[in-house]
Amino acid sequence: MLFFVLFQSVPAVLLLTLAGALYLTWYDIKDEPGLEFGHKMWWFLLVVLFHVLGYLVFRGWISVRRHRRAQEEHAATPGPRGRRGGGRA
Repeated sequence: MLFFVLFQSVPAVLLLTLAGALYLTWYDIKDEPGLEFGHKMWWFLLVVLFHVLGYLVFRGWISVRRHRRAQEEHAATPGPRGRRGGGRA
C-alpha cells in the first residue's frame, strides 16, 4: 500500500498480490484461538500497509505461535520418583 501511495500508480500484479496476501491473512487468522479482534485487525492492517513484507512477518509470527502451542500440548511429564528397579527399598 505504501508503494501505491508513493508512486501514485497501481500495477495489476501488485494489486493481485496484495489481494492474495490479504485473503491468506484472513484465512489464517479467522480461526486462531485466543486472539482478540483488535489483534486480528492489527495484523490485517500491517499486511495492508506493508504488503508482502508484512505478510511474511505475519506468517513468521503465526508459525512461532502455533509451534509454541503444540509444544505446550505435548509437554513431557516428569518421570517416577524414588528408586528404580524391583529390589528392596
